[in-house]
This record gives sequence, structure tokens and C-alpha cells, in this order.
Amino acid sequence: MMHHDFFATCTTGLEFITARELTALGAEVTDASKSRVFFRAQWELIYRLHLYARTVNRFFALLARAQVRSLQEIEQVAWQVPYEQWFENRYAFAIRSERDGTHDFTSMDIARVVGQVVCDRFIAHTGARPPVNLDNPDVEIFSTLVDDQYLLGLNLTGSSLHRRPWRQSLAHLTALRPTLAAAVVMASGWDDRPLMDPMCGTGTLLIEGALWRRGISPSRGREEWAFRKLIPHDECLWQADLEASASVGGTSPPLQGSDWNARYIEMARQNAQGAGVTDIQFAVANALTLPPPEQPVVLVTNPPYGVRMGKPSELVHLYRKLWHKWSAEYVGSRIVVISGNPAFEQLAPIEPVAAYDFLQAELPCRLLIWDLPER
Repeated sequence: MMHHDFFATCTTGLEFITARELTALGAEVTDASKSRVFFRAQWELIYRLHLYARTVNRFFALLARAQVRSLQEIEQVAWQVPYEQWFENRYAFAIRSERDGTHDFTSMDIARVVGQVVCDRFIAHTGARPPVNLDNPDVEIFSTLVDDQYLLGLNLTGSSLHRRPWRQSLAHLTALRPTLAAAVVMASGWDDRPLMDPMCGTGTLLIEGALWRRGISPSRGREEWAFRKLIPHDECLWQADLEASASVGGTSPPLQGSDWNARYIEMARQNAQGAGVTDIQFAVANALTLPPPEQPVVLVTNPPYGVRMGKPSELVHLYRKLWHKWSAEYVGSRIVVISGNPAFEQLAPIEPVAAYDFLQAELPCRLLIWDLPER
């Protein structure tokens, strides 16, 4: 079987989690850069990756990766790509171009040059050019230039995988991307202890945790798949993988979530129902007045930072009260926090056992993990 080069996009700073996940699913990871993990795999594995990768936003076929110094060199690199072996000229395409750094040309210049190369190459090899549709293309080619590093990729996914079919509503000011939530739970070290989120909002962390531990595809029910319009696609293999994923489902330790906002809890229950994990226990409750757990837990949560929710002047008091409660009542538990406010870490009574810097919607955050000692 022939191997191809691919890359996946993911949360900036948590690439190592995505690399570990892709390796476990059978991909041969080669390297990683900002928000991207590069790997080799047989085409058939792409179906399984789309169904079961939880931390990935999109998958791409790697068309070109080169060091360039001019628009002419970009044109030369683009001309070497056999686009006609990836899609037919009856499908409309678009170039999505991004550029970061100091250059004497714009991202629109790059899109224009690469788009013309695609058309010219199709004419040379098939006798006809594909149509261009910037609003609703069948095929998207992503062109990215960062300083002198150029990347050309073919979107295999379509819209981002963080748009989970189970997500019924986004009416929460600080709703996490499910792909980030999955990365957090996978990095948490969740073992046989219950998973708990005392500020769960609409339930994203717990739902992604349940789907992961039970081996359920987070994309079950999704209908849009860009790879189905590409030449390498095998519909029989895809349907077999899709059918197999519909019957997968294991067990996990208990999951419990609470939030003071009754509307959020109702949305969390709807989301859990859509994901097929209705046994998650959700309750309306204040994180500061919850009864102590009956046993040590893995507590994973995303408290307010004071950016989109919560006043900065009030958060120090909240953080101090949370740490007082957790230190007294959650002995032997693991505390996993997504923090966008340095005060949370500064107020902790002990040093974290792990800390990872990442970006959440361009906001610098830290994933922090503490193990509270036994009495």
C-alpha cells in the first residue's frame, strides 16, 4: 500500500497531545510545528482518523513544503504539485491563503498566483481547467507562508471537526472548542477515578471525556466530508468504517458536572443526549457549596478568566475560595484547570505537577495539573 504525507491542525501549544493521539491511531508522525502535526499514512487510515481523532480541527494532504524567498519561487513550488491526481476538473476549487512575516507581496498575490498555476496545470494535463468558486468550493487548497516557510495543503475534512454534530447550542460565552476539551481530558491523566467538572457550563469537557473513554466517534452523525470528492477516495472502504463506528461504545468511570446556571445545565443535558452519553450526571449547583466527593476524583474545569466572563477584581476571591475548598475536601484528587489568569496558579497551595502553555482563540492560557496530597 502506498503511503502519503499529511498534516493535521490542532490547538497551538498542545501539538504533543495530537501527535500522541495520531500515533495511537496508526499514523507515522514525523514532526510538528505551530498548530500542525505532520505524519505519513496509507490513504485508508484517513477514514479512521476522521472518525476517531478528537483533538484535530482539520486534516490535509501535504502537497508541498518548502523554503521560499519570492513569489516566483512559490509559483515554482506550486507548479510541481499534481493537482489533477487529487481531484477532477469538474469540481470547483478555491485557494485559501495566509501569510505571516515581512514580504513584498500579499496573501492575495499568493492566492492569485497559485490559483493560476492550478488552472494552467489542469489545462496542460487534462485539456480543461476547473471552475473557481470562492464562496462554496468543492475543493479547498490552503496556502500558508510564515516568514520563508511555505506550506500547501489540500483540505480533506471540510469544515472544522470542532463543529461536533452533538453540540446543540453555542449560547455560552466561554464555551470550549470540543477539540481543545478532548486534548485537556486526554492530558489530564484520568484513570479509574470519577471525572468531575464543578463549573461545567454546557458540558463540553465531560462529554468529550465520555466519548474518548468509551471509544465513541465524536464525529458520529456528521454528513460533510471533503475527501469524498477526491480521486483517492474509496466509498466502499469509507462506508465500512462508518458502519463499524456506529456500533462502537464501551464504558467509563462515572462523570459528574454542575453549574450555577440552570440554563447551561439544560443545554449540557441536551448536548449529552445528542452525543449518546446521557448517563453523565448534571446538576444545578454552586461550585463553592458542593458536598465533598465520596472518593478522590479527577476534577477538570475551565473557570472564568475575567476576559469574557467574570470581573477581574472578583476572581481572586473566587480562586482563593476554590482552593480553600479543594484543599480541604478533595484530598487525594487530581485538579486539572484551564487557566487564562495567572492569579489562579499563584494562589495554589502547592506547585503543579505539569503545566502546558497554549492558545485558546489567540488568548494565552495554561493547562495546569495538581495532585492534592492524601491526609
